[in-house]
Amino acid sequence: MRSDGSTLRRGALGAPSGGLDYRPIVAVPARNEEERLPALLRALAEQSWLAGTGRQLDVVIVLNNTDDRSRAAAETAAAGTMLRLHLVECLFPAPFAHVGAARRLGMDLACTLSPDTGRTILLTTDADAVPAPDWIAANLAAIERGADLVGGLIIGDRREEALLGPAFAARARNYLLYAELCDRLACHVDPLAHDPWPRHRDHTGASLAVRASVYEAVAGLPAASFREDLAFVARVRQAGFRLRHDPAVRVEVSARTHGRAAGGMADTLAQWVAEAEAGRPHLVEAPQRVLARAIRRSLLRDAAYVEPDGLAAIATRLGLKPAELHDDEGRVLPPHLLVERHAPDEPDAPGTVPVLDAIAELRALIGEDEAREHAA
Repeated sequence: MRSDGSTLRRGALGAPSGGLDYRPIVAVPARNEEERLPALLRALAEQSWLAGTGRQLDVVIVLNNTDDRSRAAAETAAAGTMLRLHLVECLFPAPFAHVGAARRLGMDLACTLSPDTGRTILLTTDADAVPAPDWIAANLAAIERGADLVGGLIIGDRREEALLGPAFAARARNYLLYAELCDRLACHVDPLAHDPWPRHRDHTGASLAVRASVYEAVAGLPAASFREDLAFVARVRQAGFRLRHDPAVRVEVSARTHGRAAGGMADTLAQWVAEAEAGRPHLVEAPQRVLARAIRRSLLRDAAYVEPDGLAAIATRLGLKPAELHDDEGRVLPPHLLVERHAPDEPDAPGTVPVLDAIAELRALIGEDEAREHAA
């Protein structure tokens, strides 16, 4: 099977050992979340990883420019549990008073709680999230199987989503199906041994788990005001580490339409509600663009394993100069760098096709690909 090149960094970390006793530490950014934090902390206190073991779970909560009773709510919720709470209250200056700075600080502090980065796993989620009872165990299992970074599946709070109305619910269902089909198509065209089907496409701050050694190797999470989580994932992949989208890792998040982070999920939900109420069509990225990106990624991963003539042909097909596939010393770049440089994720890809039309087209494309596989 074609390698994606991410194993280039695996040797430095060592292969996962079945006897390794990982130490998970959770980092959470929060801003005026006294109503939501208790549910998160109850979910963390009820993790199967803790049950009957006598273990404690360290939880770092960074209270970012908070002026409500979040601290008291967190302390009350954690009292009498096996959670060891580390509460940090910060008053960031206006340009830095955002979730990126708070999440970065939380994960940096989590790193300092364990001197052994080789066995420490940093997990992060959001203050309005409710992880599944096996969230920690499932993340650790994925890392035990070789992942360096794990993105969890994000599920909306069904009760809260129902309050947004049937038109919104239909949009949400259609989008989930569309996203699943996009990923199935990508798995057919550009398969990854370390991230096989079944999988999903989520790798956001609502559920990330990373080896502490990897976190340090990439200089941590960018303290960005917007999409700090996606920037971190890109940074990890650019360094050649393995990202797994494990469907066994699940987190439920609120369906509120007034969030704490500009451009976050709450803003997306609010936009969906407004569009549904206005009767505007639900447009998504065209399946042909999704297919073209997957083909491009597959070709870029192959570039590291072909002869010079084949490499020139790949460059031509991709509309690139051969030099763009090489480093400054003339060596072919590793596949993970080629992909991140020339075929990165496109979270802002324009929506141009009605979602139901896109679903039908994706099903047809997947069917054609499966038929070719069977014929071969």
